[in-house]
Amino acid sequence: MARRDVVTRDEAWTALMERLQETGLLDGHGPMADRMLARVFTHSSYRHVDRDVLRESWRRNLSVSVGGVRARRHPGPEDDDGPLREVGEERARQGVGVAEMLQTSMQHQKIFVDLVRELAPPSPYRDSLLLELFSIKQAWSAWSMVALAAGHREAELEMQRRAQEHQDGFVRRIISGSIAASEIASGAAAYGLDREREYRAFRARPASGPDSLRTMERYLRVAATTERRNGMMAVIDGDLCGFLAVLPADPPPTAVGVSPPVPLEGVPAVFRLATRALETALALDRTEVVSVADLGLHPAVVADHDLGELMHERFVKPFERFGASGAAILETVERYLRNGSRLEATRQQLFLHTNTVRYRLARFESITGCSLRDYDALAQVWWALAWDRLHGSRGGASVAS
Repeated sequence: MARRDVVTRDEAWTALMERLQETGLLDGHGPMADRMLARVFTHSSYRHVDRDVLRESWRRNLSVSVGGVRARRHPGPEDDDGPLREVGEERARQGVGVAEMLQTSMQHQKIFVDLVRELAPPSPYRDSLLLELFSIKQAWSAWSMVALAAGHREAELEMQRRAQEHQDGFVRRIISGSIAASEIASGAAAYGLDREREYRAFRARPASGPDSLRTMERYLRVAATTERRNGMMAVIDGDLCGFLAVLPADPPPTAVGVSPPVPLEGVPAVFRLATRALETALALDRTEVVSVADLGLHPAVVADHDLGELMHERFVKPFERFGASGAAILETVERYLRNGSRLEATRQQLFLHTNTVRYRLARFESITGCSLRDYDALAQVWWALAWDRLHGSRGGASVAS
């Protein structure tokens, strides 16, 4: 079709837009657009995406900006970036990385510039109009890339949330025992666990702070990696619960209760031991990795409140009425038990005369009616003093072991 010569800048702009419309560079239709499409989507992650799907979404992207480009304006708050966000979400679900997605947008921009220089009709205003067009197109491209990236990120977060929910569900079913052997096998394969290894159940109470969970995840090495995982964890009732194959060698940020190592199928039976170890460690103000075996009888002291009260009533409460002198007697007895009933070691630690130690021990025996030479009585006295340290007025000090 013959064109009349343009006489104004606006007419030259209109002629340029008509030319780009005819070739499909504005709206993605036509053979020139098909050629551009073939050159843009060259990344490997696009190979499994249907070409017709790519063509349609690309045209949808262009339709968002074509009106603004024609009107010679930059994007503003009135422009709807919803379709672009949807494409970004779609690319994330198709497995296209955000970097490759944005690289295709930048590649489109370069190809667009090259083809426009080739196809733009001649006019006295050609060079200045191309500069104007490229500036406007660049603004729309940048606006589009921000929307695409935002949609991609939203989809990524949603997929991560769903994946975390599935992972947490797997960990909870492992710990509770409500999982079939076949599901353990498939889950272990999916999450990179070695079925041949043994795992320790663990429980930890994270410290406050936004990074506490990530800190514990790194410490326990239960995050997903390219290698076999050391274990997995989930948040249950505010605690970090899970299982791991190898205990960290470094001290932990907070107390961690662990169980003996067992096959994955045996984790539910020993998880309660990890829970008891954690509860006892917290009661003793111990910030380390501990098992029930490391804590002696203290887990029983923590758990059996009724027995502790009975022992406390008999062996500790009678001395409360003596004030400081009663506390001194209890401290001497506690040191005596800790030192294996050795007078000399007790005397040295308390900076006392041997006769003073003997007097306090005899005074304890007289008031309680028990003999510190009787092994049954020694066990009961130890229990009473340990319970008092954990629950009584003297709480906070180290417990006799």
